[in-house]
Amino acid sequence: MIAATPLQVKGLTLQQRILQSPMAGCTDLAYRRIARDFGCDLAFCEMVRAEAIVRGDRGTRALVRTEPWDHPLGMQLFGRDPGLMAESARILQGLGADVIDVNLGCPVPKIVKSGCGSALLKEPEQVGRIIEAMARAVPVPVTIKMRTGIDEGDEQRFIELIRIACEAGVGAITVHGRTREQRMRGEANHAAIRLARETATVPVIGNGNVYDGEDAERMIEETGCDGVMLARGALGNPWIFRQIADYLAGRPAAPKPAPADRAEVLRRHFELMVPLYEEYGALLRIRRVAAWFVTGVAGSADMRRRACLIDSREALEAILREFASAEPVIETPPSVPRRAQADAGTPL
Repeated sequence: MIAATPLQVKGLTLQQRILQSPMAGCTDLAYRRIARDFGCDLAFCEMVRAEAIVRGDRGTRALVRTEPWDHPLGMQLFGRDPGLMAESARILQGLGADVIDVNLGCPVPKIVKSGCGSALLKEPEQVGRIIEAMARAVPVPVTIKMRTGIDEGDEQRFIELIRIACEAGVGAITVHGRTREQRMRGEANHAAIRLARETATVPVIGNGNVYDGEDAERMIEETGCDGVMLARGALGNPWIFRQIADYLAGRPAAPKPAPADRAEVLRRHFELMVPLYEEYGALLRIRRVAAWFVTGVAGSADMRRRACLIDSREALEAILREFASAEPVIETPPSVPRRAQADAGTPL
């Protein structure tokens, strides 16, 4: 059992030490509503470009839309110009951000080529200038989400970046325990997260390979991190927030959700999407979400294949009915099938 002490992030008090990661193409308002229904405290929007926020791009502003219930809320920026990042932080704070995070982990080539995301891992001093400018610009915590380096052997620069970030006024540091070259391969590096915790003077959040309470407990015990951020483990599995909280607190585990319960949450996810994207747009977007959910039952492979072709409510309802009545074929549903993970967007 791990004591359920609140997490303090530069004036913001979080009751849960389990956070939801920003994920491209995943963590929209509908996703966050479902996650919060199951105990998520701090949730994040998708990553957005600082320049697009400043010039008022409508599509980018739509990615950070929020509602009064959607707090505490983190918004994540990518960019490299301190002045632009500071101005975009002011705008995001005005739009409702309770935390503003700087992306230092995205390995997508077009982001890296622009000198943003994980490219900034090579430039600790530039990261310091960005954080300092943003921290002066807004009263809310400015945080970073980073990888352990570009590749193996990047330990000294990793430590330097953490030290500079702390001196510049960062509120917390999330460490995804993989290098940029690893992308999503291999196991999370707990030793690197522990090194970050030993170096930093602010809270450190561990991220990577957390799929249940045992994983979360192991990460906390092995790294000393102050909290855990969930990414792929929560896709199609919003129950994980409550399950991990119960496990860490030593409370009895809740019954595993039956296929019918999971189907009903998937249906609710779709209905939450409709006002955001209109019906046809929601039907296109629910394809990916259905692939996250429809696992661990007889016939799930065929249902996932059909989910990729959903183009009407009738097609969605047919899958939901079949899923709800299907027989489980394994003891616990996997968080996300491997194919669905590959299509799930990038945890940022």
